[in-house]
Amino acid sequence: MAQDLNTEPLQFRLPQLDALRGLAALYVVIYHVMAMADPDLAVPAALLPFVGMGGTGVALFFVMSAFSLCLTWPRHAASGAALRSFYLSRWFRIAPLLLVLLAVMLLKDQLREPARYGVAETVWNVSMLFGLSPDWQPGIVMGSWTIGVEVLFYLLFPLFAIWVRGLLGQVLLLALAFALSLWAAGLPAPFAHLGGVYGALTHWPVFAWGCVLFQLWLSLRDRPQRILRPLGIALLLMGVVGNALLFYRLLPPVPGLNDWYQCALFYGAMLLGLLLANNRLLVNRATCFLGTISYSLYLVHPFVVSRLYGVFARLYEHLPPGAAYAGCAAISLALAIPAAWLTYRFVEKPGIRLGHRLFACLSARKRAPAGETQGAY
Repeated sequence: MAQDLNTEPLQFRLPQLDALRGLAALYVVIYHVMAMADPDLAVPAALLPFVGMGGTGVALFFVMSAFSLCLTWPRHAASGAALRSFYLSRWFRIAPLLLVLLAVMLLKDQLREPARYGVAETVWNVSMLFGLSPDWQPGIVMGSWTIGVEVLFYLLFPLFAIWVRGLLGQVLLLALAFALSLWAAGLPAPFAHLGGVYGALTHWPVFAWGCVLFQLWLSLRDRPQRILRPLGIALLLMGVVGNALLFYRLLPPVPGLNDWYQCALFYGAMLLGLLLANNRLLVNRATCFLGTISYSLYLVHPFVVSRLYGVFARLYEHLPPGAAYAGCAAISLALAIPAAWLTYRFVEKPGIRLGHRLFACLSARKRAPAGETQGAY
């Protein structure tokens, strides 16, 4: 019998997800340390393929985002107001930090002459629907293009959660998403952005893959450990080795399956493998802490790295490239991680609590007798 996403009782917090989020954020940071500078920082040739693919950490974020939405949907379904619970939860999870950083960018750059951002671009970014815009998809806050993609997936996710049932349904949804991505790649100019680098249709197969992985985990998690542990280790190794071979161009090309999708497949294998066979080397207090602040680390680190170019230049003047890059990465992380913790502590957490209080308030008003509700005004 297919397991129902709307009724399945689940543990909402899995340390493996936190740990992989932390590692994904770390990977994106070490990539941006190299790639944000102009020209790119020199990296030892042996490490360049690995560092140069750090942007694919975003694919891992997308896979885990879809998995997490599936994991937490039963909580929303049990609330009695699933859509309200889901959308409030998502908005207050991502909007406060993004809007604070957007305000910082606007205050900083609008003081220039001429002002850098127009009204249309600002409105699209404040709405967080800029993933639909052909002109403003990258977002004003660096890296926020991913939020533009995520928000569009959030808008449709409840439909998938309610109507798409079981593993077969999710596999069919993945096939549909992949077919749409191929179709979108050939869309004419007015809609070409939907199938471009930042296009929602380009990335929806990665989200759909996360939903498939969730159903696979549901179907496997209660099997005996003598089966799960070897299977988990094999999947984890397949994911790590597969991505390593891909990064170093040791895999043959697969028609129709670009590097981004192949990375997502291997990252998915790593995720499922880690869930089936936990690994303390990867899942520990340090990686889980990074996972807790990963959203802040992802959005805040460009502000830090962009202020360090002068330091980077001095390191490269006095050290060999390998040591200089290691120093640049270490300094960036030493500053970005505390900054991310501060924004998590003082922006993200209060925003999440506010969302919970608002949902509780709205639910209480709905349950209150008509006379009590009218008397509150």
